[in-house]
Amino acid sequence: MVKKPRMMRTFARTASKSMEKKLVENAKKIKKNPYLILPEYQDKFSEKVFSKIRKNIERVSRFFDNPKKLEKISNKKGLEAAIAGAVIIANSGKAPYLGVSKSPMGDITYAQRGKADKEKQIAVQHFDDPVLRLLGVKDVVLKKRLHVYSWDGGFVSTGLEADPPEEFKSFVVKKLGFRFKDNVAFCGNLKPDMVKNRRFSGRSYIRINWKSGDIIFAVSEDCAEPKNNTLHNITKYLIEPNISDDFEIEVIGEVIKEQTESTIYIDKYLSGELSDLNFIKKNMSSRKQSLIDSGEKVFILDGKSFGTNLNGFIDALGPNEHEKKGLQILLSMVDEPVIFNDASPNKVLERFWDDHGLEVLKSIINDVELAEKFYSVDGTPSEILETVFNYKKRREILSKLPRYKHLPPLAKFADDVARTYRTFGEKKAITEIKNRPDNPKGRSIAYAFLLVFGKAEDKKWQYSSVEIEYGEFLKEYVEKLIKADPKQYHKALKDLLVNSGSSEDVDSCLA
Repeated sequence: MVKKPRMMRTFARTASKSMEKKLVENAKKIKKNPYLILPEYQDKFSEKVFSKIRKNIERVSRFFDNPKKLEKISNKKGLEAAIAGAVIIANSGKAPYLGVSKSPMGDITYAQRGKADKEKQIAVQHFDDPVLRLLGVKDVVLKKRLHVYSWDGGFVSTGLEADPPEEFKSFVVKKLGFRFKDNVAFCGNLKPDMVKNRRFSGRSYIRINWKSGDIIFAVSEDCAEPKNNTLHNITKYLIEPNISDDFEIEVIGEVIKEQTESTIYIDKYLSGELSDLNFIKKNMSSRKQSLIDSGEKVFILDGKSFGTNLNGFIDALGPNEHEKKGLQILLSMVDEPVIFNDASPNKVLERFWDDHGLEVLKSIINDVELAEKFYSVDGTPSEILETVFNYKKRREILSKLPRYKHLPPLAKFADDVARTYRTFGEKKAITEIKNRPDNPKGRSIAYAFLLVFGKAEDKKWQYSSVEIEYGEFLKEYVEKLIKADPKQYHKALKDLLVNSGSSEDVDSCLA
């Protein structure tokens, strides 16, 4: 693809003294050596092309001190007319009125003299600018399919072959401000070996392979800017007949499918319509949307595709036991591509929790009403799952505990607190302690529970010295009760009651 010429809009203004001085000085240099506007060359084809232009300039140079002849020549269209206009400026030593051309590079100021194309006037008057001087020969270079390179230290045509000088390549890399290693110029978190092998690094990037220059440029999404186009920043210093033949452009991103992903919007990037950042985003968005539209369910994490391997994807997230079980249930319900970068297990859960979270909880505890209560609890999906799985574990334990009917008051109190602790945890069990029998034995057992839960100090004032002392004695029996396995639970309850001084019979209450 031939890069489209960038349009320039022009308006006039009065010249500043510094700008006028600069243009007059350049005009004098052009008068002294008008061939500064032409590139150097060594090949025969370039010589054939530029020798004709040199002859035209030579004819004009004969009239550098002839004002009338210069005026006449300056009213033509070619490069020689622009040179004639510059010499008029040099002879007068003035450039009071300037044209200002709007371009993608900003405002370009030049003195309007004659009728030469404005691009050629700009090129002649700014012959020392490596970008602007290309405008003077752009038309003939493209027509003859030449390759021209312009930099601070040189201006060269290599003819029909793309052969950028080493000095030019170093100039371009330095201008970009990229790091350079192993013939890779790169920014962001990229590494040369990854770029060379087209590997994904966790962040998408543009890979520009400059074939004739033997350099690969890589622009990470981390350093890509919304108004910057790296290809333009490279190619603005050169003219080639077909940029797309010499520069191979790709967006390397997360692997949406196992096969290589194609890059689109290249023409818009070549023309400068898309910035680096937009080029990356549009490609990745298109790839993801294409996969979504296909209805294919795949798992992708940090650019690595796990295909339909659900467990492989989950293991790569590094979840804890509760998160892993929750993810297995939840992701089996998801009917779309699952694509994440830098994701935690909770981040994946959150992405689908609104749509599937309640169903996940229902499948874990098989109790609709209770699942809804847990789903409404404040907390992250990871926290809710931990609570639910702990509850399920406690409930399984409770199902194995002895079953009682019509327990006497003191025994019922101790059993209720112990079972509540095993089911809902310490906080809920402390609330249950408030339901103690209002007698010394009940209050002593209550204080023993508070000691076990580490909350006695705050409540100590509510108990008598005798109840506190007795509660301290009963602490070890309470600990045995709340930790007892199902087979030892009944004995632990009896031991607590006996040591509290209660004569309540619990054996006859076993169901």
